[in-house]
Amino acid sequence: MKKNLKRFISFILITMLTISLSIPVLAKEVPTNEKIKVTDEIAIQMAENFAKGAYTELSLSAANPIKLYESTGKAIGYIVNYYYNSTPYGYVIFDTTGSSLISEYSFGPNAKSPYDIIASSTQSTYSLNNAPLIKTAPFTYGLVDESNGTLTNNYGETESINPSTYSINSDGKDPSSWSDVFLEIQTIYENYNLVTTNHLDEFLAFSEDYIEDQTAHYACAISALYACAAYYGALNFADVSGDYLGLWEATGTSVSSTSNGITYGITDVYNVGPGFVSFCADKGVTVSQNTVDNPNYRFFTNCIDGGNMAVVHCGIINEDDNIRSGHSMAVQGYATIQSKSSGNQLHTLMVFDGWNEYVRYLNLDFGNWTDLRGTTFNG
Repeated sequence: MKKNLKRFISFILITMLTISLSIPVLAKEVPTNEKIKVTDEIAIQMAENFAKGAYTELSLSAANPIKLYESTGKAIGYIVNYYYNSTPYGYVIFDTTGSSLISEYSFGPNAKSPYDIIASSTQSTYSLNNAPLIKTAPFTYGLVDESNGTLTNNYGETESINPSTYSINSDGKDPSSWSDVFLEIQTIYENYNLVTTNHLDEFLAFSEDYIEDQTAHYACAISALYACAAYYGALNFADVSGDYLGLWEATGTSVSSTSNGITYGITDVYNVGPGFVSFCADKGVTVSQNTVDNPNYRFFTNCIDGGNMAVVHCGIINEDDNIRSGHSMAVQGYATIQSKSSGNQLHTLMVFDGWNEYVRYLNLDFGNWTDLRGTTFNG
């Protein structure tokens, strides 16, 4: 997969959890169709109550809420950071453009929010002091630096833009109104329950930096299969490059681009399963595969419940350039979450995202997939 497709994704992250978004006011005390302004203080309280149910191992505090905007300038949510004994310990993103409200979150000492990732990469103090955080595409966020006409996103990409394209004062007759985030009161006070969850005993992940350092190659499907090969005992860890390039060849992965000495590849989804079976056979490991279009949630949960791994292949159209982006990830678990008030369920897959070494959860119910496919293994 091309390097620039990294902007595609940043997914819902859960930590085997019981979720509770309770605030000490009952929803029934106010009309559920009324809306109130979400202030920084309410965003912090929502984040802290979420953490109390979602991450019971430690007592986390929330702080430093960052308001999130659409490219039109309309406020749509918040990013709130978590801390443990004053040490950064994750974040949560509330996004009103999604039906589940919580679009992404992470708990852990190495988990950095999209805003913090951008802040650590930008050299301009202007970006940090003046620019709003803008959602430029699904799961992609950027800061505009009007001093040099650039936008830097949370995947390290910087592009030249017209600053007025991404402005909190654009496309609105009353710009001041865009600074308020409004939610239905019932949403703010809603409680969630963990319905079902399961995962493999060990989470397997190999960061993109590690793979590139060892092999001078990278393709998302191959990294997903490399994790699968580790699970099924088909790797020689003394020869990372040999096995990675062996998977590359077995799946017929082709070169999509080269940059800074790294070769990036793209893999036909329908070659992923058969190529992995062939690679494992050469290693003396027997594995079968099944690849389908438009897999449902049960397709993956049955695989995990059977003690096996899977790969999910998904695509979106980026709103900023109207170009499809695709990505493949190794599935190693799942969690089903239910809203107490509406009964609606959120179906998430525990994935190795191909870039990082920590657990992430993919919202399979995301409404804007251009295409969705799945590969399960049995071995």
